[in-house]
Amino acid sequence: MHKLILSFLVIFFISCSSNDTTDIALDQNLYEGNKLEDYELFEKSNAFISSNELDLALKELDKIDVLFPSSSYANKGMLLSAYIYFLKKDYEKTRAIAQNFKKYYPGNKNIVYANYLDAMTYYVLIKKPDYSQKNAYKALDKFNFLINAYPNSRYEIDIITRLKILDNNIAENKLTTAKFYYDKNNYYGSLIYLKDIFQNHNSSLSIQETLYYLTKIYKYIDEIDIAKEYAAILAYNFPNSIWYEKSYNLINDIEIQKNKKGWFNKFNPIKLFINDQNEENSEIQKID
Repeated sequence: MHKLILSFLVIFFISCSSNDTTDIALDQNLYEGNKLEDYELFEKSNAFISSNELDLALKELDKIDVLFPSSSYANKGMLLSAYIYFLKKDYEKTRAIAQNFKKYYPGNKNIVYANYLDAMTYYVLIKKPDYSQKNAYKALDKFNFLINAYPNSRYEIDIITRLKILDNNIAENKLTTAKFYYDKNNYYGSLIYLKDIFQNHNSSLSIQETLYYLTKIYKYIDEIDIAKEYAAILAYNFPNSIWYEKSYNLINDIEIQKNKKGWFNKFNPIKLFINDQNEENSEIQKID
């Protein structure tokens, strides 16, 4: 009973920005004339969401909190209110509600959705690759946790798509940094980021250009065998790529020849896989 009262106070604080018991009593009096059941209030809230009347939707959920605190619709309404704040672009409040739900209802069947909402509050704030990727890293960590902790959830396909987008964003950010160091003739500084992409983001859209720069830099620092190896990987995986053609032109004096025996076969280059990249979609799924 104590836990129930505590969770109610947390929900009420988030929804109404007050935990004053007098205010709670006033709200109970205010809703005394309500003749709807908890599920009807929940459905009414959903109807208001459909018509984009978000504040009215929150008010219906508030009634559930006050009049039916022990109902299953109370904790379900808590997550729906988090979703509404997400629609209102109040991501801090969305995150606070989701995190409180995880704290007070760790065994609830909707815990996956709470984690999903939490991750989405960072995902929607990711910036273009030439800016800081702080939120991208946070979203990446949270989505990876979801995939590992709750395999085969209903959100898995959606999360996998978003993980690809995050991977591309982070890889492109690192490639931008690598090219900055390259332009400053700091080849070893550039290599740190290029190798990172090659090792950790080899399914990203930046991998082809990364392989080209690895080839280019290793040729410039007179590590010809290593340059050949990266060019071979590029040739093997992306034979029609413009970046392969550029690499070919870089070291054609060493006779790179696609599909011919020689040094190319000697390295047994790895096969990389590039997944189809969907356009970024920030539309969030809603709890049932």
